[in-house]
Amino acid sequence: MSHSGGVRPLLAISTCLCKRSMTYNCAMDFVVNLEYNSSIPPYRRLSDALRNAILDGRLTSGQAMPSVRDLSETLHLSRSTVLKAFDDLKSQGYLETIRGSGTVVSSKLPGDLSDLICELRAARIQSMGSKRQVNLSDYGKRLLTCSTDRQQVVHVPEINYGGPTLDVAPISNWKQLMLKQCTFANIEPVAYSIEPFGYAPLREAIAAYLHRFRAVRCTADRVAVFGTKQLRLDAVARLLLNPGDCVAFEEPGYPEAREALIALGARIVPIPVDNHGIIVDALNSSPEAFKFAYVTPSHQDPLGGTLPLERRIKLIEWAKRSGALIVEDDYDSEYRYGSKPLPSLQGLDDGDCVIYFGSFWKILFQVVRFGYIVAPKRLTEPLWQVKMQLERHMPVLEQLALTDFINEGQLERYIKKSQPVFARSRQALIYALTKHMSGRLRIANESAGMHIVVSVDTDLTDEEIVLSAKEASVAIMSTDPYYLGQARRGEFLMPFSQINEDRIAANVKRWASLMVEREKVGVRQ
Repeated sequence: MSHSGGVRPLLAISTCLCKRSMTYNCAMDFVVNLEYNSSIPPYRRLSDALRNAILDGRLTSGQAMPSVRDLSETLHLSRSTVLKAFDDLKSQGYLETIRGSGTVVSSKLPGDLSDLICELRAARIQSMGSKRQVNLSDYGKRLLTCSTDRQQVVHVPEINYGGPTLDVAPISNWKQLMLKQCTFANIEPVAYSIEPFGYAPLREAIAAYLHRFRAVRCTADRVAVFGTKQLRLDAVARLLLNPGDCVAFEEPGYPEAREALIALGARIVPIPVDNHGIIVDALNSSPEAFKFAYVTPSHQDPLGGTLPLERRIKLIEWAKRSGALIVEDDYDSEYRYGSKPLPSLQGLDDGDCVIYFGSFWKILFQVVRFGYIVAPKRLTEPLWQVKMQLERHMPVLEQLALTDFINEGQLERYIKKSQPVFARSRQALIYALTKHMSGRLRIANESAGMHIVVSVDTDLTDEEIVLSAKEASVAIMSTDPYYLGQARRGEFLMPFSQINEDRIAANVKRWASLMVEREKVGVRQ
């Protein structure tokens, strides 16, 4: 094998020193495997390796080849050997030279191999999928048996993931804070220390904000910040649940949380809700021994009710009497329309039994995915330990920027500024529905969040209603995924934070017309 003396391949990821093959990672980030065979000249081995890369799809039609110099230095081959390999591939139709672009993979492969390459890839993928299944853990098996349909999720682009549009979110302010924190002098060494609960000044800022805004009673040492909101429930479930343990869950309720608990081995016991939220009397009459109840008292997800004060007190009394805990998911409490916010359930807790969940994703939409927990005092140490195992390090810059965003008052100013914007959008949607869907649609009595719940009276199926709305550019989603049992027919979520106020009336009118047309077709059939 010919070598160009002494130059080490800086980008080589591995070199097999046995006499079977030599594998290198070239400047183009694809692996070249030079099979060793003393009877085959070096240029032919390189030619074969490059041809295989083309057939495997690692080098695609029109893609520029690495320079002769790069290949020579990386593979320890002489330049004449590389040139001869290129000439060999050109003669076979795999490479071509284009003026100004150098040597590239041919746009039309010899014998039109493009279709053959696609077939080979498809066959390879199929053969990989048909191999013997992995012996999954009990957790892995439960994941596969969960009812999650990849098309039936609640955070979907059709409804803008349930959040505001990016032009409303405080992107510009956030960008300035991030740029400020990117200055090396602003990054404090303490930010790099191992602190599983998160950056201490951020936890202090969150505790102060929650005390002002949600009447949460806590100190920074009870606040645990998580990189994603999903990880909060995973941490709590790991601490509290054994497979088969019962969890009281609102029916209907947030499906992603419900299925995460099922995957972890919980037995979900659905507790009915009414227009005001969870029915505590149903909890009191249940014979089950619950580990905790998962509730959304500020804005029931999805129906929108707000749990009254007397029912909140009854829920806390149930927890104290039964020994169960309460997970209060305060996911959507920032925005209220025409009603005063009630204090958080945690703020009323005198039994150290409420685990408070919060996040910033509804406000800093698609920018900050942090979630946080305010733990009961008796759970703080175990939670610290599980957080140490699950996520001991989190992004530094985002924590620093969020600390400033809260401490400088930008968080509360943004909520105050965006409140009337969402209120106008909500009113525009309700007015359009009342005007053009009167007699066939009922709007639930809710006064918070970023969506309304409607019930449509029609003989059309839910799928037909959704298709009609989509054709009219009206954002809508069935509440079916929220139900563990039988869903309510004709019940839908309608987010309003991203609607076009100038177009919503015309869109709803067209939606109504399309439904009438579909109903007539159904009658004729």
